[in-house]
Amino acid sequence: MPITRPLRLFAASLIWLALTATAGAGPVISPGDVGLRHDIQVLADYGAIRGPVSTWPLAWDAIAADLRAARDEEMILPVAVEQTLRSVLARAERESQRGNPRLKGRLAVAEKPARIRGFANTPREEAEISAGFEWFGDHLTVDLNVTGVEDPDDGEDVRPDGSLIALELGNVSIAASTMDRWWGPGWDGSQILSNNARPIPAITLDRNRTDAFKTKWLSWLGPWDFSLVWGQMEKERVVPNARFLGFRFNFRPLRSLEIGISRTAQWCGDGRPCDFDTFLDLVFGRDNVGDDGVTPENEPGNQLSGFDIRWTNHWFGTPLSFYSQATGEDEAGGFPSRYMVQAGIESSSYFRNRWSFRWFLEVTSNSCDAVKSTVIYNCAYNHTIYQTGYRYRGRVVGHGAENDARIGSFGIVLTNSNAITWQTLIRYGDINRAGAPDSRNTLTPTPQELASIDIEYGRILKIGRIGIGVGYERIDDAVSGLETSDARGFLSWTSP
Repeated sequence: MPITRPLRLFAASLIWLALTATAGAGPVISPGDVGLRHDIQVLADYGAIRGPVSTWPLAWDAIAADLRAARDEEMILPVAVEQTLRSVLARAERESQRGNPRLKGRLAVAEKPARIRGFANTPREEAEISAGFEWFGDHLTVDLNVTGVEDPDDGEDVRPDGSLIALELGNVSIAASTMDRWWGPGWDGSQILSNNARPIPAITLDRNRTDAFKTKWLSWLGPWDFSLVWGQMEKERVVPNARFLGFRFNFRPLRSLEIGISRTAQWCGDGRPCDFDTFLDLVFGRDNVGDDGVTPENEPGNQLSGFDIRWTNHWFGTPLSFYSQATGEDEAGGFPSRYMVQAGIESSSYFRNRWSFRWFLEVTSNSCDAVKSTVIYNCAYNHTIYQTGYRYRGRVVGHGAENDARIGSFGIVLTNSNAITWQTLIRYGDINRAGAPDSRNTLTPTPQELASIDIEYGRILKIGRIGIGVGYERIDDAVSGLETSDARGFLSWTSP
């Protein structure tokens, strides 16, 4: 099939999306700042932010537009929530200034960096030094960063992670990006796309503002957002240079309800079919051996898809939320199957009208058919053809606990008006429960019981943001019978 056809389809889609609104765009909020995410979620739960907030990076312009509307409408909010609104809006306006170039820097040192990454932007290596430059125009965003690391696990000691060059077309931003991503409501992990692995270099398409459809046929969806990722994976794989495709659509039909639909795929790569017919088979789910002429030689790729939901109610004036994510590793009858599952409960409140806090309890099972009486091991994040699996540079692209983990997390986030953030995260559970040695698991080839606690402190000063973290982890290995324990810690500085 001529290559001009997919290009025409892509161009037509881009034009349609660009015409859905005329707002400009600008900088985005990368996942990693737990305190800021907490504040944004508080404002969303009270209705001051109307759009969905579970697809990261978030566009600052979308957040700022909703907060300005809430301020101008003189929305009635509790005193403490009103203070949070003013604080986040001031930061949005500061971060979104056009035409002023800015130099950035970051330093971080760590002793035994955490093996499992949650939402927080903790150091990946023992020593990291970053420099960056950013400039935002009316239609162009430039955010370039380079990081040097010491003794990296993946052999890449110079990295362009966290960079973005974006062109705004109406309400759509098309970009070359190496930014972290996080899809879903979980605080300690996302089963389909998280910042556990280094970001995959990609061409991305994102909506800048989350305004609802004007037509009565679709307006019931409420504010909505989408993200499209077209990435290139590394060459050091069983199938070198595989491509990565991801799509997410999420919406808020009610102020209390946010729903997300996500789909990702690995396809193409050296020695694998890459033509447009293969791409169509991938998109329409004709990718299982035995489906309408699909053989191991022409199987399109390795896919994950699923949905997530977050529902909030106010009990005695306090938001209490329930969330869940279900991610299918296979397809049956055109729909995802063999689900991994995640569920959580969280709540936020204030005391003394100064300190804001959140607690969450999250449970994750990363085995196929996790909700059934008999689970399937060595299935999640693995594939018979793409044998490196759903991994990039030595880490899973999804949940940091890897495949066949069953793990519970309890976290507390505490912030105040002086930009001080405390976070405590406790994990307990089993990783790689399969029993037989699995060399593909990037955490451990054998079953292990894990217990850990991490405490982090962050504060913004005139010289920049200081972060300090300490942690302790205990591991019991089921095969060797050995019990080991390690302390860890990090110190970081980010320029103002």
